[in-house]
Amino acid sequence: MMAAFAFCSMSAVSVAGQLALDPAGSIEMTQSSGKFDFLRIDSKRQRLLAAHERDGTSDFIDLQKHALITRLKLGTAVDTAMDPESNFYYVSVQEGGRVAVVDAATLKEVNSIKVTGPTDAIIYEPKNHMVYVTHDDGAEVWVIDPKAAQVVATVAIPGAPEVMAYDESTDRIYLNIKTKDIVAVIDPTTNKVVARWPTAPAKQPHGLALDADNHRIFSAGDNGKLVVIDTKTGAVTDAVDIVPKVDQIAFGALRGLVYCAGTDRMSVVRTTGGKVQLLGDVTLPSIRLRKPCGPLTPTVRVRSPSRGRPRSRKGGWAGSVNLSAGGFGVNRGRLPPPRKLLNSLSKAR
Repeated sequence: MMAAFAFCSMSAVSVAGQLALDPAGSIEMTQSSGKFDFLRIDSKRQRLLAAHERDGTSDFIDLQKHALITRLKLGTAVDTAMDPESNFYYVSVQEGGRVAVVDAATLKEVNSIKVTGPTDAIIYEPKNHMVYVTHDDGAEVWVIDPKAAQVVATVAIPGAPEVMAYDESTDRIYLNIKTKDIVAVIDPTTNKVVARWPTAPAKQPHGLALDADNHRIFSAGDNGKLVVIDTKTGAVTDAVDIVPKVDQIAFGALRGLVYCAGTDRMSVVRTTGGKVQLLGDVTLPSIRLRKPCGPLTPTVRVRSPSRGRPRSRKGGWAGSVNLSAGGFGVNRGRLPPPRKLLNSLSKAR
């Protein structure tokens, strides 16, 4: 069986509310099946970091060459955190409840940090140089000192966690709590939950994206609602209907668009101030895999006829995810969005 990793980029919505589709490239993964989980971009090294839960690998992809570098067998890898100042990746591995430390130069595992349960989302907090990893469907977040290679604190949270994001401007971590319909706000200085922001009308919030410059976050509910939350007040300022069962979202600062990936469609939402407007849904193509299987090429790029193709930042891919670095993975022979879409889009200039 062979899976493929396809790239999709989106610039704007064309006239008459129609989304224009354009072919893009894909990367083949031989002897692979199942789904990817979280996807991250290492902009320093121009790499895509794809956690392949089903195969139990951490996949490293060269974004300039559109080529697979290596697949590192770790167990059920679900997410990757990066310390831009060091030479290490931190991979959340559910199997055995651990965080694998990977040397970014050699792409070899050099250490393993044990926690007390299955892991899920993971981030690096640069101010205190700590790694935060959630207890999958648990009620805690483990705080890891990567230098000491051990858990140094535990943050009690009010329910089962989903996606989290760190806001450097406020020094706060925002964490969706899917069983309570709230965003938990964590102070990394004290490692305490200091606020709980309701996400209604979004229920069972999964996807979360940060717009730090405009002091807002976007939270996507499993019920097909996207809300905007003001990070100064914690109040919901607007909501809009999107496709249901969205697991991850991404924000593109260049055009002020939020991308919300469901099982077979992606909603595109325009943001203005604290308000949001649905521009339309992209129906994503599906590709059946067969044995033997040839190259998988019919992936999509969304463009604007009036503005042409989007441009990335000079020097390559624009930050942690940009308009030319979104990804979709094959899930049991189909090409829908991955379980976790890249969780933020940096500011393409």
